[in-house]
Amino acid sequence: MLNTTTYLPKLKVFEGDVSYMYEDSNGNVTVGIGNMLRDAAAAQKLAFVRRPNLTAKPPILAGPATAIEIKADFDNVNKQPYGGGIKASYYKQFTKLDLPQNVIDNLLNARVQGFITTLLATFPDYNSYPPEACAAIFDMAYTLGIGKLTSQFITFCAAVKAKDWVTAAGQCHRRGIQESRNIWTMAQFGKAAADAAAKAANK
Repeated sequence: MLNTTTYLPKLKVFEGDVSYMYEDSNGNVTVGIGNMLRDAAAAQKLAFVRRPNLTAKPPILAGPATAIEIKADFDNVNKQPYGGGIKASYYKQFTKLDLPQNVIDNLLNARVQGFITTLLATFPDYNSYPPEACAAIFDMAYTLGIGKLTSQFITFCAAVKAKDWVTAAGQCHRRGIQESRNIWTMAQFGKAAADAAAKAANK
């Protein structure tokens, strides 16, 4: 079963925790902890607030953002360059709104539950897997999406269903993410494999 107490802080480190809209490495407008916004309408569903700026003319006061303000932030970010190592912080200058931390955390918790439901449909024994394996599988799904995970990581998925954590460790490398994340994921499967081997030896 996924141990959210230990995994979610790690997910925040990997994804970042950004209150304003920015573009990810693929040019997707994103906010919070890797929460992709497909269009301005998706952004307008979230409770963005104005970032106070008393030196502006006229001064910008804190308060709930309007749909027009949210669309303006989305459009301003969406037209900026992306990739090439551009950091999320680069995009703050093109925004005037933030998402409160409690909204970011609620979004994350809802996404986690949604992903777990989808993972259970793909891997019916998911909740019985070791916590390390659950975290690594979840991370794979979070970065790739279930569709890409099941269609492009066929050997990996077969290994997971067989609870073959050694093979899973060798098949979990993803492109387009930080290598430290790949190393961490492989290590989680390695831990699950070592624990399984130790249990088998003690029987």
